[in-house]
Amino acid sequence: EWYTPVELTGLYWHLVDIIWIFLFPLLYLV
Repeated sequence: EWYTPVELTGLYWHLVDIIWIFLFPLLYLV
């Protein structure tokens, strides 16, 4: 099951958003 580049990019950016949702509060608190 192959993903198109557009789908991979979409998945990648969703992961980035999730990571920032967790990282941003930590950086702000520190």
